[in-house]
Amino acid sequence: MKHFLNKLFVFILLIPLAYEIKPIYLLISEKYKEIIPGREIYLSLKKSKQKNKSKKLLIGDSVGNQLFNNETNNDTINSLACNQAISMAGHYILLNNYINAGNTIDTLYMIFTPFFFKNNLDQVYTYHYFLKPFFNNTYKKEMTATVINQINKVPYKFLINEPSVLTSAWAPDFTSEDTINYTFLSPISVEYLGKIKALSEHYHFKIILLPTPICVKTENWVKAFNKKEITKNGFESLFDGYFEKIIYLDESFFCDRTHLKNSDIFTKVYKAKWVK
Repeated sequence: MKHFLNKLFVFILLIPLAYEIKPIYLLISEKYKEIIPGREIYLSLKKSKQKNKSKKLLIGDSVGNQLFNNETNNDTINSLACNQAISMAGHYILLNNYINAGNTIDTLYMIFTPFFFKNNLDQVYTYHYFLKPFFNNTYKKEMTATVINQINKVPYKFLINEPSVLTSAWAPDFTSEDTINYTFLSPISVEYLGKIKALSEHYHFKIILLPTPICVKTENWVKAFNKKEITKNGFESLFDGYFEKIIYLDESFFCDRTHLKNSDIFTKVYKAKWVK
């Protein structure tokens, strides 16, 4: 009986250790960055820190990534497009990393759905897609008081570096209770568009802001945006022609009203018209 109890005791001690072995391996090897949802973010972060001869840099949301995939676009156009959930703050960090790595660009292409700009880090996706990759000592210095305030509303942020959390897709069920007093540009988008604009002026590169193709059934939502938010924040030149370039498509072109079934067709259109 004593021998059995000793074995049982050892077995009980090993259970939590076994539970942590795989996450610890994934963390140390950084393999989790290649297999979890949002792996495109970690690839863009990696690329943003590398030297590259390309003078054309591209950032964008997941549809921007469909059009100019960050795995295959590394030369003439270097794509850091990834995901909308990282907000404009995350895309600014990617751009800032790229410049700080010693890269020089003459053109920044920004490809975002019109609905992207409303992201104020108030989504259920914020925990997994923004906090895990960006809320660390490396990038906290780039976060404004607005960003920190939004992050502080997300529960369980103290767990983001726990191996079994960081290396998995787990995130808390978070519903924002913020009062929204804007229709198009969130406070975070305003702050970080301003920062991107300031970088363009300091480092003398051109910004070309382009919309993704969107479902025609969302056209009335786009028309309902308060365009005065653009003027109020001094972004008229940035958004000049943006809404006129929107390609409205039938629902049949989309997997889920957002992502394209066949993006290659439209990549050719963008290259012919705007992304030279």
